[in-house]
Amino acid sequence: MRTTRTVFLLVSVMLLSITSPLAMHAQARSVHSTTEVDIFPQGTFTDPGQWHVGAETSFTQEAATYTETMVADQRLTMAHHRPIHLDTMSVWSTTSPTDSNYSTGAPDGASTWSTGPEIELTGFDVSGLVNYDLYEVHIKAVIQIPDALQEDTVRISVEHGEGFDLLKTFAHTQGNVDYINNSAFTMNITGLMDWTWDDITNMVFTLDYVSAGGVDDSRLVVDAMGLDITVQTPWYGGEVGVATAEFSGHEMPVMGLNLSKGTYSNMVLNTCGLTPTVSGTTGQWESESFSTPAEQVMGRVHRSVTEGELQNTTLEYSTSSDGVNFAPYEVMQANTLLPQAAAYKLRLSVIDSCVGSLWVDINDPSLSMSGRVFGTNDGIDPVYSRWLIFVNDELVSNEPMTLGSFSHQWPIGEFMTPGDRSISVELRAWFTWDSEGNESNTALEVNSMSLSGGYAIQWDENPVCQEIGSQTLVEDSGGMILPLLIRCSDDRTANEDLIVQFTNTNPDLIAVDLAEGDVRLRLMPEASGQAIVGISVIDTAGNSWNHAFSVVVSAVDDAPVVEEFQSLIPVERDVPTTINVTVSDSDSASLTASTNRTWATVDLSAGTLTVNPPIAGFQTVLLSVCDQTSCSEREIDFEVMALADIFVESIDFGDDEVLVQGDVISMRVLVRNQGQADATLISVRCETEDQLIGLETIPILRPGELGSVTCDWQVPKDSTLVRFTAVLDKGLEIPEGNEENNEMERLMVITEAESGDDASSDSVLSNQVLWVGLIGLVVAALALIGYMMPSKIKKIE
Repeated sequence: MRTTRTVFLLVSVMLLSITSPLAMHAQARSVHSTTEVDIFPQGTFTDPGQWHVGAETSFTQEAATYTETMVADQRLTMAHHRPIHLDTMSVWSTTSPTDSNYSTGAPDGASTWSTGPEIELTGFDVSGLVNYDLYEVHIKAVIQIPDALQEDTVRISVEHGEGFDLLKTFAHTQGNVDYINNSAFTMNITGLMDWTWDDITNMVFTLDYVSAGGVDDSRLVVDAMGLDITVQTPWYGGEVGVATAEFSGHEMPVMGLNLSKGTYSNMVLNTCGLTPTVSGTTGQWESESFSTPAEQVMGRVHRSVTEGELQNTTLEYSTSSDGVNFAPYEVMQANTLLPQAAAYKLRLSVIDSCVGSLWVDINDPSLSMSGRVFGTNDGIDPVYSRWLIFVNDELVSNEPMTLGSFSHQWPIGEFMTPGDRSISVELRAWFTWDSEGNESNTALEVNSMSLSGGYAIQWDENPVCQEIGSQTLVEDSGGMILPLLIRCSDDRTANEDLIVQFTNTNPDLIAVDLAEGDVRLRLMPEASGQAIVGISVIDTAGNSWNHAFSVVVSAVDDAPVVEEFQSLIPVERDVPTTINVTVSDSDSASLTASTNRTWATVDLSAGTLTVNPPIAGFQTVLLSVCDQTSCSEREIDFEVMALADIFVESIDFGDDEVLVQGDVISMRVLVRNQGQADATLISVRCETEDQLIGLETIPILRPGELGSVTCDWQVPKDSTLVRFTAVLDKGLEIPEGNEENNEMERLMVITEAESGDDASSDSVLSNQVLWVGLIGLVVAALALIGYMMPSKIKKIE
């Protein structure tokens, strides 16, 4: 149709140009283009923020517990998950084989106590639970141990159909154990066996105070023994998932008919609408002719009744191919489309009713929806569980919550109002269950939802702009600004409202954007070559002016680039230090480098700068990197420091270095300073297997000096091999050139002590002392006799 009209207009302009020069300035209005409009983009579910979702109980506004509505992963999901429904009942022992009758029944303050005899409790009445499935069993022991258990123990055990199990032993308690005044002692015994109700009824609990002999530590007090039994129980309820979205900003595809115009026969237009002039008779109204919007199709005819019944009205239509001659009227059947034609007329007959409005939808607007219902669906009531779709708060369809995929399409023109620029869609899913208590999962998932029929017609001309010629630039230059919008014009859109879009065949060469209405060309770093830039200037209707121009960027040989260094680099005097150097040159692979210091050398292949400064203080090195045409320089500042360097020279344990179990040994650590500065307050840690045995301090070590500390330690009697470690300056408080040599380990074999018990050793020692004493006394006696004897008789010559 648009092509026919365009040809017709061109022919008309040619004829007018022949007859009159002024006809060249005449311009007929024509349809530039028509487009489909998505009047419900929320149906793609790409933006969860466009939906209002929630879930509530079926008959209240309270929040749902088991139902959740969400928009995620491009789908709308209403998920209903019910956990297994459980109830827990407490039952208490009713009999005691040991006649501990004060401990039967529910806790009541009466109790049985024991310091030795067993207390047995059984007879659990579960008659009210046998019709339900057993889920879990927990014991509840209401007991008390008044005093701390040092050597005695208290045991709780159970005898059941598959044997005997010890459940709990209380031993070495720090104080009293009170499950009478506090909560009862509980324990899950579900996994002990595959329980039956007879097993639970007849299980026997034994509570036993086991004395170690002598005076009892405490006693066992038993008030009651029971079970918490959890069973699966039936239940019912209902919850509703809700999701609502509204689109606005575009007119709905419906056409309203003006009831105040046309031909009336026994019909009058009053406040309620069209109604017969004489009550009880039939009145008729014939509309003016109307046509289909450009490149669209007519849909269905709809009417609303403000008084009376809709079945008291009859609708007929007539079509025309030229807008002048119309065919005889035919009855419009319900829910049928108008046949395609150039023009239409409608005739409305009414009796005992009042028609408030009459409208025709365009393109048969329809709501399409696809998705699935999946899950176990266990316990879901098939009658009361359904999902409903609403448009503008009007029910469109009511569907069952049946497992499987679905795809539906419903015409919705009757729910639209002429002139409206918004539409709302609501989905509500009822999850009603009457369940045996099983866990259940049911989800309504909508993959897509769309509203068809939306359209837009553009009556416009393309913008016109002055072309831009080819451009030549130089690599690494400042780019270029080219006027654009000031040289454009459009018949309907102001220049500042025109949209400019660019295409670029070589984005690695140039970047193109719009700045203050001008084309801005920005060169990429270190790039040269050619690019084709495409420009589209688009008006508000979407019409465009398209143009392309070439850009040539000439190459330039760039200087090498040396990356920046740390502002001040600390190094040690007379110690080689390596610093990473990053150099790049986009135009050359052959680079040379040099420094202004003899003690600084650079290796570009390894990317390193090695310095070995001989003098302490602040030093600066000038690094130069050159290619074939240019050079780049960087100054590097160093703080040259003279540092101490302490290390553990040795660890020894005396002359023979034989370590015997039980002996007190002395661990000597020799520490030397091999650095260039004094080291003060040197902490020395003596350790065995990461256990500290001594912490000593050496006040000062000058360069080259050797110092030592001694740590005393008694060798454990059960040790056979011990790792000794000496650690210096563990807190890193002494500045050093090398922190990696502050630790030494030594592995020592421990010699076993002489065999024999303590009594034998004491006896042997006593005998030795006795003998030494006796010998001493004998020697002393002989010395005394010799002293008291007369002098030796001398022979007189």
